[in-house]
Formats: sequence, C-alpha cells, structure tokens
Amino acid sequence: MVASPVLAQSSGKPVTFKGLEISVAGVERAPSASLKDCPPGDNRVNAMTRPGEEFAVVTVKFKVLPAFQPKTMLRKPTLTDSAGKTYNTAVSFVDVGSVPEFSCAIPFRVPTGTALKSVQIDSTSLDLAGADTKK
Repeated sequence: MVASPVLAQSSGKPVTFKGLEISVAGVERAPSASLKDCPPGDNRVNAMTRPGEEFAVVTVKFKVLPAFQPKTMLRKPTLTDSAGKTYNTAVSFVDVGSVPEFSCAIPFRVPTGTALKSVQIDSTSLDLAGADTKK
C-alpha cells in the first residue's frame, strides 16, 4: 500500500490542493456552534456542548483557482490535537467552486482546553499552532 502524499502548510501560509488555495484564518472556542455546510448553504443546524467540552471552531479560507475541477469531492475535515487524537465534524463540503472565494467556520467538539495541532482537509494538513490562542 502506498501512502498518498500529505500537503502540509506552515503556520499562516496557504496551501494549494486540487485547484483550491486553502488557509487557516483562526481558531475560536465556543460552547455552541453552527453546523453549516461549506461553503455555507441551507444546512443551518446548531449544536451545544456537554460539561467538560467546547467547540474548537476553525475558520478556513478557500480561493477557487483556474485549475479547480467542478466535480472535485472533498472528504469531511478532521482535527488533530497535540497528543495525536483525531476529532470529526458534522460539516460537509458541498458545491465547492460554486463561489470564487469563501470561508467556513468548522466546529469540532473537543474536551475543554485541548491543545490543537492541525486540521486536515482531504490529504492536506493545515497547521494550527499559530492560530490556536488557547494552548
């Protein structure tokens, strides 16, 4: 089995993947979060945390480049903490490329105070070290 290459982004710098320029705009912590699809569409469900949890909301910016193929499908993003544990989100990528630029606030339910390492979008890894204000 051959592992697919992982594109890694250094803190604050965009990475290009499948015709998309992707960068992290920031990370916020919140007790509730909107579970909008990305780019934001009609799915507008809200979620609340339980005691001992918080949402790490990672805002990711996208720019559609000329090389982007409209039928490109992206897997749901995942989040990795500093201990290597992976967290999932309910947010899906829908109609990527329908607008030339967009940003998405992607919530991940994590234990309160979790130190974040990176967010993965398909085989692209975006560093959160500089964006995570609560380490």
